[in-house]
Amino acid sequence: MKKALVLLVALIAVISVYADVGVGVSPSKTVIQVEGGEVHELTLLVFNSGDDPLEITLSTEGTIGSFTTIETKKILVDPEPKPHELPIKNGREVKVRMKPPGTSKLTTYTGTINAVGSVATGQQFGGSVGVATQIEVQVTPSKSFWAFVTTTHLLIGAILLVLLALFLLLRRMGLHIRFEK
Repeated sequence: MKKALVLLVALIAVISVYADVGVGVSPSKTVIQVEGGEVHELTLLVFNSGDDPLEITLSTEGTIGSFTTIETKKILVDPEPKPHELPIKNGREVKVRMKPPGTSKLTTYTGTINAVGSVATGQQFGGSVGVATQIEVQVTPSKSFWAFVTTTHLLIGAILLVLLALFLLLRRMGLHIRFEK
């Protein structure tokens, strides 16, 4: 009985699977200076330093989130060959687009772009791992009037134009409005 228990423990130790799991994002920190209302594109390199393919989900946090869009939010990344070396071979480039609002003074927005990797479906290992790249966006005052015009402004302007056109049409049809004391 004792030999059977020792054999069982040895068998479990032999068939135990050890797997590295890791995700990386380059660059790890970025400082951008952009004029308010202008578009800035940033390319991030997302890579897998583990042993198995990872499904990596990208998201934003912080004050940059309101004006930042990520081209592809979910990607499958194969592991880097071992031994790890530069340049990254299996990494995937992800485009990030930022269009901060117009401003009349220098404004700084901060946040992170997070990369969370989960083992691709069909693998035995479970769990996830994550990393973030820090982003600082320094927005300089806008030089253009149009940087301050929002969708709300355009909508109000369109409504006023429709009302003016309706008033002129009714007046041409003979409607006269008079205000008396």
